[in-house]
Amino acid sequence: MTASKTILVLDDDPSLRHMLQVLLEQDGYAVIAAGDVQSALAQCMVQIPELMIVDLMLPIEDGEMFLREFRRRWRHEEVPVILLSASSARNEIARRLAVEATLPKPFFAEDLRDLVTRLAEEREVVAAG
Repeated sequence: MTASKTILVLDDDPSLRHMLQVLLEQDGYAVIAAGDVQSALAQCMVQIPELMIVDLMLPIEDGEMFLREFRRRWRHEEVPVILLSASSARNEIARRLAVEATLPKPFFAEDLRDLVTRLAEEREVVAAG
């Protein structure tokens, strides 16, 4: 894996966002961290991530709104998404949004790492094919 893989982390909890950033950077990823939908969209205008970890429940605008707006603005970009949420509706929303993976909150770091690795590798295969 190269450090050129960029992951967007969208979560309103600063301590969780920081923990995810440290964990992913230790694994060699570049991380774009945002605490709200508008900041995440602004970051995407600068650089489209190769993978996104999105909290479903955010104040004001939620993760579902972010994904819909991202896909409206960047229709040509197929970016894998890991949806994080404590909501029991997480899997239903993921299916509706065609999200690749979900993780419940709280989650184990190794489960997140496994998902990130799998989705990053799948994206490499698709890009090469």
